[in-house]
Amino acid sequence: MPMLPILPVIPGESLTSYFNRMAHFHGRTGVYQFLDIIELSRGAVMTPKEPDFARIRSLTGLSDVTLSRMTFRPLGGRMRSIAGEAVHAEFAYLDKTSYCPACLLEDGKLDSASAGIRVGRIEWQIESIRTCGRHGICLTRRKNTDYGERFQLMSAVAPDDQTLKTMVAEAERITPSGLQNYILARLSGEIGPAWLDGQPIDLAARACEMLGVILAVGSHIDLRAVTEEQWREAGDVGFSFAAKGEDGVREGLQLALSRFNASGSNGGPQMAFGRLYQWLQFNSNDKPFGPIREVVREFILDNFPIQPGIDLLGTPVDRRRVHSVQSLAKAAGDHPKTINRAVILAGLASGDPDQSNPGMVFDAADGEDLMSRIRNSIPARDLQEYLNCNRVQAEQLVRTGTIPRLMPNSLKASGVLKNVALADADAFLNRLMGAATKVQAPSEGMLSIVDAAEASRWPVIDIINGILSGMFAKVEFVDPALKFKAVLVDPREVREILTRAKSEGGVGFDEAARILDMPIHGLNALSRMRRADGAAYVEERSVANAKGIGVRIFALDDLHAFLKEHISLKEYAEARGVAPKWMKVRLDAKEIVPISPKYELGRVWYRRADLKM
Repeated sequence: MPMLPILPVIPGESLTSYFNRMAHFHGRTGVYQFLDIIELSRGAVMTPKEPDFARIRSLTGLSDVTLSRMTFRPLGGRMRSIAGEAVHAEFAYLDKTSYCPACLLEDGKLDSASAGIRVGRIEWQIESIRTCGRHGICLTRRKNTDYGERFQLMSAVAPDDQTLKTMVAEAERITPSGLQNYILARLSGEIGPAWLDGQPIDLAARACEMLGVILAVGSHIDLRAVTEEQWREAGDVGFSFAAKGEDGVREGLQLALSRFNASGSNGGPQMAFGRLYQWLQFNSNDKPFGPIREVVREFILDNFPIQPGIDLLGTPVDRRRVHSVQSLAKAAGDHPKTINRAVILAGLASGDPDQSNPGMVFDAADGEDLMSRIRNSIPARDLQEYLNCNRVQAEQLVRTGTIPRLMPNSLKASGVLKNVALADADAFLNRLMGAATKVQAPSEGMLSIVDAAEASRWPVIDIINGILSGMFAKVEFVDPALKFKAVLVDPREVREILTRAKSEGGVGFDEAARILDMPIHGLNALSRMRRADGAAYVEERSVANAKGIGVRIFALDDLHAFLKEHISLKEYAEARGVAPKWMKVRLDAKEIVPISPKYELGRVWYRRADLKM
């Protein structure tokens, strides 16, 4: 049976404060004497268990929802509940006295909602609430002097009015943090950022503060020395990133990493992220961390050369995602200077080819594959012996990119980096031989590529392009051991097909792909794509070979027009001295979209006009 009339609750009031006002309202006595009269212990009011909660509900006539927002109820172990939220004990400052002196002065006025009685607010007991939202000043906090102060009877724990007035006059005006506003809104039942709402409120708050402290205060600050104002700023900064979800957290981590790299410091993730990393890696208690742990772990794996088997934030690393120059040098046994120059010239990372950057990382598999290709390469001058062709033909194959050098930007390459990978030479041979039919003896009129070039008056490289593009109906070989010299063509067919194609301003499929620097599947996709007005990006037509079979031909004018109007992400990034993946992030942020999704064309391509805008 409730005590009538029911005393209205002051917004934000704590349960202990409410019973203090009940004592004056119903019993004209002090709260402790009142509790003795109604046979309710102080502990039952401070942290009511279920039987106590039921009795309090009966005495006050207040609803479960109202009461749940006025106190921290024990749930067992170190867990408590407030406003239906399960939190760890550290979320509440029950061992400290907290108050806003300006609020207490207003409460003391006879015309206040409390009729002159000081009111304790439940939000003052929350660790991350450090500012009075009403008055814009820092809360006053100190350790409790004895167990009795846990009741937070404001008439006993706060000083006299004159002292409170002095405190208010000297207080610095401070805006509540975004984190504080979020906590109070969530406890009031409001919906906030989805990523934060999807985890316990105390873990969300701690994640914001620990991310914010390394950004706003210092990566390696002694956490015991962080002031209340610094924690408030940390919460504000951390919340500004965490409110954007996992992407926002990664943005904050990237900022911390960029600062670390800019400082010239060396080291792993503990050096870069300091207290945030230590909190997630070395905390020995059983308290969970929430989803920030996995976000930080993924970011570290994407940005530091962590080797397999290492326990990283609670989970062993299964594979290395990225290498640094030093880690790849250790794993592959190659010289760090060679690796640094190679990965930058190959476009795996951005930087100075002549100066290694300890913070630079690149895809581990790509880096290992690159060094394997370098070790299994030969100088271009040795290509003629390897292919069984002459020096001029070998030079043409390399110069035209039919067989690429190790480094796309060969002008900046030197030494072994100017070589040709054996894998690329083999791939060329396989394609060339694959376009030919094995015969016991050459058909009448068939000649080697070199002899056919002389007889047809067409360059060797054009004949090779025609073979690779499937332009000729008759291509044969007898002895594969002869490699390049084994391939035979009909000079009459060569002259007819190439003359017709070139007179119409066209080139074969293979040559068109090389002009655009696209893989075969990329050119296939581009030939099917249409502009906004329905026109094709590149026009494709057919030329019949000697057997009447159509061969795909592309207009040179279309290819050059496409290159004039478009640029690949790789080329655009290289021109600005950054890695393609970082340039992609920047362009995405500016909502500049490529002409095709993902890597449909083999590379990401943009309209030059869009980039200029």
